[in-house]
Amino acid sequence: MIRILKISFFTITVFGILILMGFIFKENRFTEINDVQVNIFRHTDKGFLSRDIVLTTINNIDSITNLRVVDINTKTIERSLNRNPYIQNTDSYITLNGSLLINIEEKTPIIRIYNKVGNSVYVDNNGDFIPISNSHTPRVLIASGYINNEITNLNTNIYDTTYSKSQYQEVYRLAKLILDNTLLSSQISQIYVNSKGEYDLIPELGEHIVKFGEMKDAVIKLENLEAYYRKNMVTENWDNYSTINLIYKDQIVCTKK
Repeated sequence: MIRILKISFFTITVFGILILMGFIFKENRFTEINDVQVNIFRHTDKGFLSRDIVLTTINNIDSITNLRVVDINTKTIERSLNRNPYIQNTDSYITLNGSLLINIEEKTPIIRIYNKVGNSVYVDNNGDFIPISNSHTPRVLIASGYINNEITNLNTNIYDTTYSKSQYQEVYRLAKLILDNTLLSSQISQIYVNSKGEYDLIPELGEHIVKFGEMKDAVIKLENLEAYYRKNMVTENWDNYSTINLIYKDQIVCTKK
């Protein structure tokens, strides 16, 4: 009997809460928007986006000043914001007190690729292109040299077949391998593509150049390079060598200055 009473009480309580929430929601529909909260999530303190940029985009849809909750379409807001090339994802909703809350995930660039005529574009960790910004220059891996083609459509992805015959996909793959390595991600600052389509790596510390060669055995080459740095560069002067050559399989050939 006691169990039945507990179940009945629980059911009535839940039902009552649902009725109350429905009443509050119905009344809240005609409340005016009194505040807009914008939360931008990214891996660094500064980025491409700001609250002003987000609010400008929203107001281009329809001014939110004095609009009622019932007049706000959060899906329209999300679709509009997601067209911004710096935004990965948007989630928005209206709180019970009439605040519009917008959560934005900003894209994370991992490399800036310059083609052979000097035009450049960022690529994020998902392979999406990100345009250059006048307000923010992130510190990322740089790739330059004899890289053909021009990125004319930023809505495409680096894995698109359009770029399968260019250096973009290969450069991006090499960048990902470097960035996945804790030591090399902090040591290698630039990838250079020479006229033969081979790769040179420019280090952050030391005046040497790492002759990487072609992408064949790329994983093994980077593992060898990491092992060499850990074993030798702790005690040796980083500036003793002009080149560290990884081209020859299973061996590293260093050239002193």
